Amino acid sequence: MSRITFLTLSIPTLLFSLLFNHVSAHNYPINLSEKQTNTLATLIWQNEGAGKTEFLTVWNKKENFPSLGIGHFIWYPTSNKGPYIEQFPQLLNYLIENNIDVPQWLIETQIAPWKSREMFYNAFESDQLKQLRALLHSTIGLQAKFIIKRLERGIPAILDSSDEIQKIKINKNLSALTSTPEGIFVLLDYVNFKGEGIATNEQYQGYGWGLKQVLLAMPEQSNNVLLSFSLAADEMLTRRVKNAPRDEIQWLKGWRVRIHKYPSLSIE
Repeated sequence: MSRITFLTLSIPTLLFSLLFNHVSAHNYPINLSEKQTNTLATLIWQNEGAGKTEFLTVWNKKENFPSLGIGHFIWYPTSNKGPYIEQFPQLLNYLIENNIDVPQWLIETQIAPWKSREMFYNAFESDQLKQLRALLHSTIGLQAKFIIKRLERGIPAILDSSDEIQKIKINKNLSALTSTPEGIFVLLDYVNFKGEGIATNEQYQGYGWGLKQVLLAMPEQSNNVLLSFSLAADEMLTRRVKNAPRDEIQWLKGWRVRIHKYPSLSIE
């Protein structure tokens, strides 16, 4: 297969326009073909759920919510939301907006109907969860587009939350990353994985671990931007674990496996 060529890669130009002309943007267009989007969807699904249908609906140990879809989007089982950004209800709205036939029980349910991990897995072969996995399996491409839209909105938000010196470094690193399809995948994967890094409730002891923090932690000089991103991500996630109010060390190994695949990534 031939190497993926992105249709429009004017991201660096737009970023520098945002910086030097002080233009406020609410959307940051990333234009990909259907084939490119589906390739990225498969890679994200592989990272989050080993590309297996049963891992489209999971409830991880020591978490108080299920994670759903290729991006393991959070859906809280209570109206009192936790510290992490809940995205599954937004995904459902996006699917409905794109004329997908969503089961009525999902439309009517405001919060996740399973109140505990035990209840979730006791119902794993229920009609509801089978319907949900079927829906998620049939909309993989749209879920990838949903993640792309998050990045399109996220980059301007990151810039808006940054001072002028931070903007210069963020722009420089975004320019290097968006020059290749692998770099764009890394941005999409990480923003879905750990967020933009601008939500105040997604911090421990005042320090975040999202895309903004990784872009700022990248070294000034590097011959391998994917390796630089990977090492910076490792630094930020390690800091998160050290600052966490509870023991998160059990997750760090898996996070490292994921981010240290970035330098060897090759999209064909």
